[in-house]
Amino acid sequence: MATGRSVNNMSVAIFGGTFNPVHNGHLRIAIELAELLEVDSLRMIPCALPAHREAPSATPEQRLEMLKLGIGRQPQLIADDIELCRDGPSYTIDTLRAIRAQIGDSPAIYLCIGMDVLASLDSWRDWQQLTDYCHIVVSSRPGYQLPQSGLLADWISARLCDDLQTLKQSSTGKLHLCNLTMLGISSTAIRNKISTGEKVDYLTPAAVVNCIQQQHLYE
Repeated sequence: MATGRSVNNMSVAIFGGTFNPVHNGHLRIAIELAELLEVDSLRMIPCALPAHREAPSATPEQRLEMLKLGIGRQPQLIADDIELCRDGPSYTIDTLRAIRAQIGDSPAIYLCIGMDVLASLDSWRDWQQLTDYCHIVVSSRPGYQLPQSGLLADWISARLCDDLQTLKQSSTGKLHLCNLTMLGISSTAIRNKISTGEKVDYLTPAAVVNCIQQQHLYE
């Protein structure tokens, strides 16, 4: 269950990831998305069991704890354990269906992903049904561009919406591209630094650093 203020009858943004660990790059993107989309809340959702990559070294519970610590008292950001409460691989379509059931049909849901993720969206479960439940907001990534041909390219083209205000007038069905601040930080680099005894201060919030040290994660 999400922790934080109610999202009933209000728009919701969803930002998923392994967050292994969460870092300042994630949090900066989350804040900018919440402001851009003018949502009541942005739910940061740790993936319990990734469907397309190896299981993270930190447990889902540890990653959720670090996420809560990283968010701190930022009121718009919520650490949501919805995928930790399900058995089996974490599929975004299941999460969208569950959140839509929670909040009803009227509020907009914005699924926030990067251009790198969009490029392989057609490998996701029931990917063509995603926009039945939400809008998709795609942030640019260096070295990635929209698919130019094929089924995925056609699917994107049919949903592309350049105007943000038009996007906000409906609750589902569209795809919007945006540019956000991309900090040169990655969870992989943080884990590698920790494994070699390097400090990771200012790459992730101090509370997350303390948690990692206390639990001897990534050593």
